[in-house]
Amino acid sequence: MKLKSKIKNVMKKNFYTTNYFFGLSIVIFTMSLIAFSDNMITDVSQASNSNPFMIIHGLIMFLWTIVLIIQTNHIRKLNLTQHKKFGIIGFIIAILMLLSINYLAYTGPDFVDLPFFGKANRIFVPVFAVMLLFSYLKRHNKVLHQYLIFAGMLLCMEPILSRFCGNLGLNPIVYAAPIWILLWISFFIYDIAARRKLHPLLYGGLIFIILVFQMVGSS
Repeated sequence: MKLKSKIKNVMKKNFYTTNYFFGLSIVIFTMSLIAFSDNMITDVSQASNSNPFMIIHGLIMFLWTIVLIIQTNHIRKLNLTQHKKFGIIGFIIAILMLLSINYLAYTGPDFVDLPFFGKANRIFVPVFAVMLLFSYLKRHNKVLHQYLIFAGMLLCMEPILSRFCGNLGLNPIVYAAPIWILLWISFFIYDIAARRKLHPLLYGGLIFIILVFQMVGSS
C-alpha cells in the first residue's frame, strides 16, 4: 500500500500518463503484426520462412511485445505483485530475444557490407541489451526501469517501422522516420505530463540516434 501511494505521489496521473506505456506496447505489437504479416499470412512461402532461426526469432519477438503489454497493464492497474512475479519470465524472454538477434547478426553479412539502417541497427542492439540489463538491475526505480526498457525499444524500431510502412503500401524512406520521431515525441509528452521535466534518457536517446546515423552515413 505504501509503495502504491508513493507512485501516485511522485507521478502526475491523468488518462494519458496512466495508460501511456500500455498504449505504446499495444502500438508496438500492432505495428509488429502488420510488419510481419507477409511472413504469417500473405507470403508464407518466402525464403526467410524456411530458416528455422528466423522463425524462432520472430516468435520470441512477438512474445516480448506480449510481455510488454501484460507488464504495462499490471502497472496501469497497480498490480505490482503480479508485475514482479511475471518480471522474471519477461527478463528471460528478453535474454532470448537478444540472443536470437545477435545470432542472426553473427550469421549475417559483415558490418561493412550492410546497408545504412543495417549498420545502425548493429550499433543500436548492443546498446539496447545494456539498457535492458540496467532496467533489471534498477527495477526498484520505477522511472528508470520503464524508461530504460522503452527508450531501448524505440532505438530498435527501424526494422519494424520499415516493414510496417512497406506492408501498408507506404514508402519506408518517406514515412518510417516521421513515425519514429512521433513515437519519441509521445514519450517526451508523457515525461513532461507525468514528471514536469524531461529525462536525459529521452533526449539523449534521440541525440544518440542522430549521431549514429551521422557516423554510419560517413562510413
